[in-house]
Amino acid sequence: MPIHLPPHKHCLGCDDPIPEDKDYCSEECMITHKVKEKRGSTRMKLFYVAAAAILVLLWVVSFI
Repeated sequence: MPIHLPPHKHCLGCDDPIPEDKDYCSEECMITHKVKEKRGSTRMKLFYVAAAAILVLLWVVSFI
């Protein structure tokens, strides 16, 4: 027999159930999630810069 839950969604930070009109369960959860997002974005930018530098280096070395 299926269980019927009231309408809800999950917190973007900790995945706890929350009311449909909210994105986070608390201010602390929102700050933590935003810091993690920013850190991940910075890492991706660094990865792309490093990959481009390596490709340019390989291209230059191939002409030597």
